[in-house]
Amino acid sequence: MAIPDRHDTEHSPQSPDIGPSAWRVAAGWLEERIGAIPVAGVLDVGPHHVRVGDSYDVHCAQIQRLAGGRLLLRLSTMLMIIPLLDSYAAPDIELNRWHHDDLFEDCTHGYLVTESASMVADLVVAWFRDRGGFGSPDELGYCTTTPKQLPRGGGMP
Repeated sequence: MAIPDRHDTEHSPQSPDIGPSAWRVAAGWLEERIGAIPVAGVLDVGPHHVRVGDSYDVHCAQIQRLAGGRLLLRLSTMLMIIPLLDSYAAPDIELNRWHHDDLFEDCTHGYLVTESASMVADLVVAWFRDRGGFGSPDELGYCTTTPKQLPRGGGMP
């Protein structure tokens, strides 16, 4: 299975302060980015220096916009692919609850559906800073994948 190299597309905002305020700035920046993700779009976050083939054992976060203003956050310690979902609507899933049901085979630490971009940004920052031991948000890279829109009109004869 080919996994795209996503994390070196962009880097987090540069900040000379590597203390808590740099992480707050990164969380605010990330929250803005999350707000701009279109339905079906994905924002991948991971260490900017990692390349596919270097290691599949790496901290990753993936945010996908669902319908109705909802967000799907997945966290993993291995590179993730973009999930092929049967729908971008999730009206019946419990919000703000962490799921560990192995729905996604590459999602080693579960997933969450929420309507809160600030919650997602805070969780992503904590994932890398606290769980991953990253010293600065400057160590992270970001990549946005936007959905393709099929042409309209024409129809079948």
